[in-house]
Amino acid sequence: MRMKLLSACIIATSAFGTTSAFAAAPNTLERAGYIGGQGARLWYDDKISSPRLDDHALYGGQIGYRFSPRWSTELSYVEGDTERRGTAGPDYDIALPLISGRFHFSESSFLGFEPYAGLAAGEMWVEADVSGSDKHRETVAAPELGMQARLFRNLMLDIGARAPYSVDNDRWHGQAYAGLNLLFGVRERGQQEVAQLEPTPRAEPTPPPAPQPQVVRRQVNETHTAQFAFDDATISASNRADLVSAARFMKQNPSTTVTLEGHTCSIGPEEYNQYLSERRAEAARQLLVNDGIESSRITVVGKGEREPVADNDTREGREKNRRVEAIISGTVEEKR
Repeated sequence: MRMKLLSACIIATSAFGTTSAFAAAPNTLERAGYIGGQGARLWYDDKISSPRLDDHALYGGQIGYRFSPRWSTELSYVEGDTERRGTAGPDYDIALPLISGRFHFSESSFLGFEPYAGLAAGEMWVEADVSGSDKHRETVAAPELGMQARLFRNLMLDIGARAPYSVDNDRWHGQAYAGLNLLFGVRERGQQEVAQLEPTPRAEPTPPPAPQPQVVRRQVNETHTAQFAFDDATISASNRADLVSAARFMKQNPSTTVTLEGHTCSIGPEEYNQYLSERRAEAARQLLVNDGIESSRITVVGKGEREPVADNDTREGREKNRRVEAIISGTVEEKR
C-alpha cells in the first residue's frame, strides 16, 4: 500500500513540475468562490480480495469557497469505471463524493504554488455493471496534501494527493488529482493592505446648511365642475377629468374637505329633478372614494333645479345647469 500512496504523490508532483512555469498570478486570495473540473487516478488497497479491481481514472468536478487566507472548504464528485484484476467478470462503476476542509499555508510559496493540507470525508460507491446489482457503499476519510497556483486572476490550478481510508473495511486507497478552477467573487489580501496604507483624505469644510423652505398655510375655496347629459347620472370619460383633478388636489392636501352639489336643468317634474341631482352627486362621491378619498371628507347635496347658473330657456343654458360642483375648502400648506 505504501507504493500506491507513493505513486499518487509522484503523479501529483509531476503535474506540478510541468505546470509551474505557467503560474502568472500570485496566490494572495483572501476570499473567493470557485467551480471547476478535475481528473484523478485511483489505486486500490492490495488487501482487497474480492473483487480485486484495476487502478483507473476518475473524472468529475468540484465547487468550493476560500473564506479566509488560511481556510477553505470544497465539495467534489468524481466517477469512473474499472474491471476485475486478472479475471473475467463485469465492469464496475466507481464514484467518490467528498467534502474537504483545508488549511492553506498562505505565507508559503514554491515556484508560485501555495501548499495546503486537508481532511476529506465522504463515501465510495461501487456497483457492478450488471442489471439488478446493488450499490456497495463505504464511508471514507481521506487526509490530503496539495498545492494551488493562480494561472490568471480568475483561473487556478489545484494538484494534490489523498489517501481514502475505508472506515467500514479498514483499508487504504490512494488517489492523485489535478483540477482547474474558475474563480469568482475574488478579494485579494493586497487590496485590504493597500486600503490600510492609503492616506486619510483631508476633511473638507462642511458647507453651511441650505436654508429651509418656509411653510405657509392658507385657506382655499375652489370649485371643480363636471357636466352631465340630459336625464343622466353616470360618470363618463367626458365628465370625469374635473373630478379626478379634485381628488388629486385633496390627496395632496389632506386637511381639505369637499361638498358635492348635484344640479339639473328645469325640464321635468321638480321632484324628479331633485332625485336626479342627488344621484349625480352620489356618483361623484363614489368616484372620489374609489380614488382614495375618505368618505368622511365628503358631503353630498342634491340641489335639484333650484340654483341654475345659466338660462334654462336655451339649450346651451340647460347643458350648463346639468352639473355637479365639487367645492373644496380647508387649509393647505405650501413651501416657499
